[in-house]
Amino acid sequence: MKHQTTAPPTTLQYGARQFFCSWRQDIKLQLRHHFYTAYLLISIAYLILLNMIPENQQAMWSILLTFSDPSMLGFFFIGGLILLEKGQHIHDNLFVTPYPLGAYIWSKTLSLTCLSLMSSLAIHIGTFGLHRNMIILIIAVILTSVFFTLVGLGVAVRCHTMNGFFFSSILVSTILVLPVMDTLHIFSSKVFLFFPAGASLVLLQSVFEPVRTVDTIFAIIILLVWIGIAFGWSHRSMQLLLWGFKKGGLTV
Repeated sequence: MKHQTTAPPTTLQYGARQFFCSWRQDIKLQLRHHFYTAYLLISIAYLILLNMIPENQQAMWSILLTFSDPSMLGFFFIGGLILLEKGQHIHDNLFVTPYPLGAYIWSKTLSLTCLSLMSSLAIHIGTFGLHRNMIILIIAVILTSVFFTLVGLGVAVRCHTMNGFFFSSILVSTILVLPVMDTLHIFSSKVFLFFPAGASLVLLQSVFEPVRTVDTIFAIIILLVWIGIAFGWSHRSMQLLLWGFKKGGLTV
Protein backbone atom coordinates (compact mmCIF):
# COMPACT_ATOMS: atom_id res chain seq x y z
CA MET A 1 0.00 0.00 0.00
CA LYS A 2 1.51 3.27 -1.11
CA HIS A 3 1.71 6.16 1.32
CA GLN A 4 0.73 9.54 -0.04
CA THR A 5 3.35 12.19 0.60
CA THR A 6 2.78 15.89 0.57
CA ALA A 7 5.02 17.75 -1.82
CA PRO A 8 7.26 20.30 -0.09
CA PRO A 9 6.26 23.93 -0.69
CA THR A 10 7.98 25.71 -3.54
CA THR A 11 10.19 28.72 -2.88
CA LEU A 12 7.39 31.02 -4.05
CA GLN A 13 4.82 29.34 -1.77
CA TYR A 14 7.19 29.48 1.20
CA GLY A 15 7.95 33.14 0.55
CA ALA A 16 4.24 34.00 0.24
CA ARG A 17 3.46 32.17 3.47
CA GLN A 18 6.25 33.96 5.31
CA PHE A 19 5.10 37.29 3.89
CA PHE A 20 1.51 36.92 5.16
CA CYS A 21 2.67 35.76 8.60
CA SER A 22 5.07 38.69 8.83
CA TRP A 23 2.43 41.12 7.52
CA ARG A 24 0.02 40.09 10.29
CA GLN A 25 2.74 40.49 12.90
CA ASP A 26 3.59 43.95 11.57
CA ILE A 27 -0.05 45.01 11.85
CA LYS A 28 -0.11 43.80 15.46
CA LEU A 29 3.16 45.62 16.18
CA GLN A 30 1.80 48.85 14.71
CA LEU A 31 -1.36 48.53 16.82
CA ARG A 32 0.69 47.85 19.95
CA HIS A 33 2.82 50.94 19.35
CA HIS A 34 -0.23 53.12 18.61
CA PHE A 35 0.56 53.79 14.95
CA TYR A 36 -3.15 53.61 14.17
CA THR A 37 -3.94 56.06 16.94
CA ALA A 38 -1.33 58.47 15.59
CA TYR A 39 -2.71 58.18 12.05
CA LEU A 40 -6.25 58.72 13.35
CA LEU A 41 -5.24 61.94 15.09
CA ILE A 42 -3.32 63.14 12.02
CA SER A 43 -6.30 62.34 9.77
CA ILE A 44 -8.66 64.30 12.03
CA ALA A 45 -6.26 67.25 12.03
CA TYR A 46 -6.04 67.14 8.21
CA LEU A 47 -9.84 67.00 7.91
CA ILE A 48 -10.28 70.00 10.18
CA LEU A 49 -7.59 71.91 8.30
CA LEU A 50 -9.09 71.19 4.87
CA ASN A 51 -12.56 72.21 5.97
CA MET A 52 -11.18 75.52 7.26
CA ILE A 53 -9.62 76.34 3.87
CA PRO A 54 -11.71 78.21 1.26
CA GLU A 55 -13.32 75.86 -1.28
CA ASN A 56 -11.39 77.30 -4.23
CA GLN A 57 -8.11 76.31 -2.52
CA GLN A 58 -9.16 72.95 -1.10
CA ALA A 59 -8.07 70.95 -4.15
CA MET A 60 -4.48 72.24 -4.10
CA TRP A 61 -4.07 71.72 -0.36
CA SER A 62 -5.72 68.31 -0.56
CA ILE A 63 -3.10 67.29 -3.15
CA LEU A 64 -0.29 68.43 -0.85
CA LEU A 65 -1.75 66.87 2.29
CA THR A 66 -2.61 63.61 0.53
CA PHE A 67 0.92 63.51 -0.86
CA SER A 68 2.50 64.16 2.55
CA ASP A 69 0.42 61.46 4.24
CA PRO A 70 1.74 58.34 2.44
CA SER A 71 5.12 59.85 1.60
CA MET A 72 6.54 61.65 4.63
CA LEU A 73 4.58 59.75 7.28
CA GLY A 74 5.41 56.39 5.68
CA PHE A 75 9.04 57.46 5.38
CA PHE A 76 9.40 58.37 9.05
CA PHE A 77 7.19 55.63 10.50
CA ILE A 78 9.20 52.88 8.79
CA GLY A 79 12.35 54.53 10.12
CA GLY A 80 10.99 54.33 13.66
CA LEU A 81 10.03 50.67 13.20
CA ILE A 82 13.41 49.64 11.82
CA LEU A 83 15.37 51.49 14.51
CA LEU A 84 13.13 49.93 17.17
CA GLU A 85 13.85 46.45 15.82
CA LYS A 86 17.57 47.19 15.59
CA GLY A 87 17.58 48.38 19.19
CA GLN A 88 15.86 45.17 20.30
CA HIS A 89 18.26 43.03 18.17
CA ILE A 90 15.29 41.38 16.45
CA HIS A 91 17.16 40.99 13.17
CA ASP A 92 19.90 38.89 14.80
CA ASN A 93 17.37 36.20 15.71
CA LEU A 94 14.93 36.61 12.83
CA PHE A 95 17.40 35.98 10.03
CA VAL A 96 19.02 32.97 11.65
CA THR A 97 16.00 31.18 10.19
CA PRO A 98 15.57 30.78 6.40
CA TYR A 99 13.36 33.85 6.34
CA PRO A 100 13.21 35.53 2.90
CA LEU A 101 14.56 39.07 3.01
CA GLY A 102 12.07 40.14 0.34
CA ALA A 103 9.14 38.95 2.48
CA TYR A 104 10.44 41.03 5.39
CA ILE A 105 10.78 44.19 3.28
CA TRP A 106 7.39 43.86 1.58
CA SER A 107 5.52 43.02 4.79
CA LYS A 108 6.86 46.19 6.42
CA THR A 109 6.16 48.27 3.32
CA LEU A 110 2.66 47.02 2.55
CA SER A 111 1.48 47.08 6.16
CA LEU A 112 2.27 50.80 6.34
CA THR A 113 0.81 51.29 2.86
CA CYS A 114 -2.52 49.87 4.08
CA LEU A 115 -2.44 52.33 6.96
CA SER A 116 -1.64 55.25 4.64
CA LEU A 117 -4.39 54.24 2.22
CA MET A 118 -7.04 54.09 4.94
CA SER A 119 -5.96 57.49 6.27
CA SER A 120 -5.85 59.14 2.83
CA LEU A 121 -9.26 57.76 1.83
CA ALA A 122 -10.81 58.91 5.11
CA ILE A 123 -9.42 62.44 4.63
CA HIS A 124 -10.48 62.66 0.98
CA ILE A 125 -13.96 61.19 1.38
CA GLY A 126 -14.54 63.26 4.50
CA THR A 127 -13.79 66.42 2.51
CA PHE A 128 -14.95 65.73 -1.07
CA GLY A 129 -17.12 62.61 -0.80
CA LEU A 130 -17.05 59.67 -3.23
CA HIS A 131 -16.52 60.31 -6.94
CA ARG A 132 -15.43 58.53 -10.12
CA ASN A 133 -11.73 59.40 -9.77
CA MET A 134 -11.28 57.37 -6.58
CA ILE A 135 -9.39 54.63 -8.47
CA ILE A 136 -6.69 57.12 -9.51
CA LEU A 137 -6.47 58.35 -5.93
CA ILE A 138 -6.02 54.79 -4.63
CA ILE A 139 -3.31 54.05 -7.23
CA ALA A 140 -1.50 57.30 -6.42
CA VAL A 141 -1.54 56.70 -2.66
CA ILE A 142 -0.41 53.07 -2.94
CA LEU A 143 2.48 53.77 -5.32
CA THR A 144 3.58 56.87 -3.38
CA SER A 145 3.48 55.06 -0.05
CA VAL A 146 5.35 52.01 -1.36
CA PHE A 147 8.15 54.11 -2.84
CA PHE A 148 8.75 56.41 0.12
CA THR A 149 8.43 53.59 2.65
CA LEU A 150 11.06 51.57 0.78
CA VAL A 151 13.37 54.59 0.73
CA GLY A 152 12.75 55.22 4.44
CA LEU A 153 13.58 51.59 5.18
CA GLY A 154 16.81 51.83 3.21
CA VAL A 155 17.84 55.00 5.05
CA ALA A 156 16.90 53.64 8.50
CA VAL A 157 18.92 50.42 8.27
CA ARG A 158 22.01 52.46 7.40
CA CYS A 159 21.68 54.59 10.55
CA HIS A 160 22.47 53.71 14.15
CA THR A 161 20.51 56.40 15.99
CA MET A 162 17.26 58.32 15.62
CA ASN A 163 19.22 61.57 15.31
CA GLY A 164 21.25 60.06 12.51
CA PHE A 165 18.08 58.92 10.78
CA PHE A 166 16.49 62.38 10.98
CA PHE A 167 19.65 64.02 9.65
CA SER A 168 19.84 61.61 6.71
CA SER A 169 16.09 61.91 6.13
CA ILE A 170 16.30 65.68 5.76
CA LEU A 171 18.95 65.32 3.05
CA VAL A 172 17.09 62.59 1.16
CA SER A 173 13.54 63.96 1.47
CA THR A 174 14.57 67.51 0.49
CA ILE A 175 15.78 66.19 -2.87
CA LEU A 176 12.85 63.82 -3.39
CA VAL A 177 10.10 66.39 -2.73
CA LEU A 178 11.46 69.19 -4.93
CA PRO A 179 8.48 68.85 -7.35
CA VAL A 180 6.24 70.24 -4.59
CA MET A 181 7.59 73.66 -5.63
CA ASP A 182 5.73 73.23 -8.92
CA THR A 183 2.43 72.55 -7.14
CA LEU A 184 2.99 75.64 -4.98
CA HIS A 185 3.83 77.66 -8.14
CA ILE A 186 7.29 78.55 -6.80
CA PHE A 187 9.36 76.93 -9.53
CA SER A 188 8.45 74.76 -12.49
CA SER A 189 10.57 72.37 -14.53
CA LYS A 190 9.92 69.50 -16.95
CA VAL A 191 12.60 67.54 -15.07
CA PHE A 192 10.21 67.21 -12.13
CA LEU A 193 8.11 64.79 -14.20
CA PHE A 194 10.88 62.21 -13.78
CA PHE A 195 10.96 62.59 -10.00
CA PRO A 196 8.86 60.07 -8.03
CA ALA A 197 7.20 62.96 -6.20
CA GLY A 198 6.49 64.65 -9.53
CA ALA A 199 4.77 61.55 -10.87
CA SER A 200 2.79 61.20 -7.64
CA LEU A 201 1.63 64.82 -7.77
CA VAL A 202 0.50 64.39 -11.41
CA LEU A 203 -1.68 61.43 -10.37
CA LEU A 204 -3.12 63.31 -7.41
CA GLN A 205 -3.77 66.34 -9.61
CA SER A 206 -5.72 64.16 -12.04
CA VAL A 207 -8.17 63.38 -9.22
CA PHE A 208 -9.37 67.00 -9.31
CA GLU A 209 -8.79 68.19 -12.88
CA PRO A 210 -8.45 66.61 -16.33
CA VAL A 211 -5.00 65.23 -17.11
CA ARG A 212 -4.08 63.58 -20.39
CA THR A 213 -4.26 59.79 -20.28
CA VAL A 214 -0.70 59.55 -21.61
CA ASP A 215 0.51 61.71 -18.71
CA THR A 216 -1.29 59.50 -16.20
CA ILE A 217 0.22 56.33 -17.69
CA PHE A 218 3.66 57.95 -17.83
CA ALA A 219 3.40 58.93 -14.15
CA ILE A 220 2.46 55.37 -13.15
CA ILE A 221 5.39 53.95 -15.14
CA ILE A 222 7.81 56.44 -13.55
CA LEU A 223 6.63 55.49 -10.06
CA LEU A 224 6.91 51.75 -10.83
CA VAL A 225 10.47 52.22 -12.10
CA TRP A 226 11.40 54.19 -8.96
CA ILE A 227 9.78 51.53 -6.77
CA GLY A 228 11.97 48.91 -8.45
CA ILE A 229 15.07 51.03 -7.79
CA ALA A 230 14.00 51.71 -4.19
CA PHE A 231 13.39 48.02 -3.50
CA GLY A 232 16.80 47.09 -4.89
CA TRP A 233 18.46 49.73 -2.72
CA SER A 234 16.56 48.79 0.45
CA HIS A 235 17.28 45.10 -0.20
CA ARG A 236 20.99 45.87 -0.55
CA SER A 237 20.86 48.01 2.60
CA MET A 238 19.36 45.11 4.56
CA GLN A 239 22.04 42.78 3.25
CA LEU A 240 24.72 45.19 4.45
CA LEU A 241 23.07 45.42 7.86
CA LEU A 242 22.77 41.66 8.29
CA TRP A 243 25.95 40.41 6.69
CA GLY A 244 28.52 43.15 6.83
CA PHE A 245 28.51 46.93 6.90
CA LYS A 246 32.27 46.91 6.46
CA LYS A 247 31.73 46.22 2.78
CA GLY A 248 30.25 49.67 2.34
CA GLY A 249 27.27 51.84 3.04
CA LEU A 250 26.42 54.92 5.02
CA THR A 251 26.48 54.70 8.80
CA VAL A 252 25.24 57.61 10.84
